[in-house]
Order: sequence, then structure tokens, then C-alpha cells
Amino acid sequence: MRLNIINHIAKKEIISTLRDRRAIISSIVLPLLILPAMMIGMPFLIGSIFEGEQDNISQIAVLGLENMPESLEEKLLAQNTELIAVENPMELVQDGSYQVALEIPANISTKIASKENFELKVYAKEASLKSSLNSMKLNAAISAFKQEIVVSRLADVGLRGDVLEPIQITTIDASSKAEKSSGQMAWLIPFFIAIWSLAGGQITALDATAGEKERGTLEALLASPARRIEIVMGKFLATLFFSLAASTMAIVGYIGSGVLTRNIFSKNLSESTQEIVSAFGGNLNVTFSSISLLFVSSILLAALIAALLISISMFARSYKEAQSYVAPLSMFMVIPAVGLQFSEFFADKLIIHAVPILNVLVLMDKAVKGKAQAIEIIVTWLSMIAIALVLLVFAYRNFKREGVIFRT
Repeated sequence: MRLNIINHIAKKEIISTLRDRRAIISSIVLPLLILPAMMIGMPFLIGSIFEGEQDNISQIAVLGLENMPESLEEKLLAQNTELIAVENPMELVQDGSYQVALEIPANISTKIASKENFELKVYAKEASLKSSLNSMKLNAAISAFKQEIVVSRLADVGLRGDVLEPIQITTIDASSKAEKSSGQMAWLIPFFIAIWSLAGGQITALDATAGEKERGTLEALLASPARRIEIVMGKFLATLFFSLAASTMAIVGYIGSGVLTRNIFSKNLSESTQEIVSAFGGNLNVTFSSISLLFVSSILLAALIAALLISISMFARSYKEAQSYVAPLSMFMVIPAVGLQFSEFFADKLIIHAVPILNVLVLMDKAVKGKAQAIEIIVTWLSMIAIALVLLVFAYRNFKREGVIFRT
């Protein structure tokens, strides 16, 4: 193979793609913005919603308000609530007039005085976040009221209030620093790297194969001194360039979100919002080793995706047909990425690191959490290299077939 010919073809495809503004947006701008938006913007949004609901005065519909014990009323009012007497709590919650309602029995005072048990009914929509946030206030007040009654009844028989809790449970987080900072939503990082790697290379691959067929320029390229293998490698390198550019921008976004949150935004966050940011992985522990592992893995993922795109799209007669061919590929990224939420159940099995795409996503997830092992890295990288080479050989052999190249 002549490298100058390969570079010339790759340069031609890169310049051709750069003329399309969609390529710039999909390969550079969007990947750079999406991860920070998810890791910083989403937690801030959710945190502000939670804080807003806590600060707002929540209206609670109460059936039997006149029967409410004074102690319970005080605890409810302390939760930033306004109690409204109603007659039909179920209907009012169902139609959205109130987010939560409470039903108090008429004989509650008698039950408390005679030390009998009684029932309080809470009406809320479990599927509604706003209703759940309001019911949290109500449940907190009821729990405090219940504890007060328990302590009072125990005191009447000469027992302390903690007699019902003989064991104190202390949970200590044994997670590493990287695991703590990555949060429960860290699987989104390899997910977005994979998705944007596919999106970044797709435009170039389709235009360099099916697009050239449709324009009639492929025949001129085949008539040039360039060999078939050089044409395939040139188009592969151009696709790899944009696929890697997109995944690199996603990694840059990951680094930026971690640095910005830890050094700037987290200083002005409330405790509840900080917990949400941590759950989303907003306090990411960015280290040189994790970034290096992510970057090398993204190169291999981009190489496999580029080879796969070239191999598939060359069979299409037109750009639109090629789009229909590669559309299902997104599912091969989405399904393994979603499975990362449960990776702790299978990620330690070495065989997983030989499964294409899933292996590199699992490795990226472990890199973010600082848990990647040397043998896992080796198996994953070798597997990705081998599969990418097989796909390139497949593409080259099909590129030599006249029935594929001149399929109309």
C-alpha cells in the first residue's frame, strides 16, 4: 500500500465532509455540549425542582380537619404546608386539584387517649413526581407524630423511647474515590461516547461509498492509479477521523463537566443538590490514567465503527438506501450501553471483554470508576483490533467485486 495515495483519498473525503455543516455540528459541537448538559445541567434542574418544592407552601387537602390532633397539625405546618378542609380527597387528587390529601378518622382523639391503634389515609399519585414530593412532607410529619405517640406510650409503662431500636445500624461507604465521584449514572459516559462515535463517522462513510455511487464519481476514482485496498483504507481513515473527533469531543465534555462542577459549581450548591449531582456523576474524578484509557478505547471503538460503516454502506445503491442499512446499528450501541446499569453482575467475567462493543463500553465504565484490570484491558483491546481488521478485510474483498461496486 502507498501511504501517500491513502492519505490523498482520506484528505479528499475529509474535505468533502467538512463542507457539510451537519458534519461539524454532529461531530464536534453536539458531543462537546451533551455530556456537560447531562452531568451538570440535569442535576441542577432536578435539584432546583426538589429545593423549590421544599421551599414552596404545599396545599394539603384534609378530610376531617376538625379532628386533627394539635401536635400533628404543628408538625404538618412546620413542613411548609397549608391545610385545606375538603369532603372528597380521592377525587381532588385524581383531578389534580391537590397533589396530596389526608383523611383523619373522627375518633382519633379517643383512640389516642385509650392507647388504641388507628389509621391515617394518605392520597397521592405514585407516578407523579410532584405528588410524591408533596407526600414526602406529609409522611415526614406523620412519622414524627407516630414516633411521639410511641415514646409517650412507652413512657407510661416505664420504658425509654429507644427500647424498640436495640440495634443501631451504621452504613459506611466502602467505594473508592473514583466510584463515589462517578455516581450511579456514570454509564451515560460510555453510552454517549459510543453514540457520538457512530453519529460522527456515519456521514462520511455514507457519502464516501453510497454517495459516490449516486454521484457517479466512484468510477473516476476506480480509473485512477489508486489500488482498491488504498481506496478502502483512505475512506476508512476519513470515517475514523470524524468518528474519533466526535468521541474525543464527548471525552472533552466529560473532563470539562467534572472540572467545572468540582471547582466552580459545587461550592454554591445546597446539600440536596450536591447529592443529586453526585448521583449523576457530576463530581467526576478525572485522572490521567482514566482519560488515557478512555481515549485509547475510543480509538478502537471508532475504528470498529468506521470499518463496520464502510462494510455495510458500500452495498447500498444510494445515500438514502445506505441510511436505512446503518440505522439499526444504533441499537447495537444502545442495548449494551443500557445494560451497563447492571454491569456489576457480569462485568467481572473475562468472557464479556471478548464481546464486541459491549466489551469496550464495560471497559470505559470501569475506567470512569477506576476499576479496570490489566487483563481486561488487554482482552478488550485485542478483541476490538481483531474484529476491526476482519471488517476491513471484508470491506476490501467486497470492494473488489464488480457486482457490489456497480450495483444499481
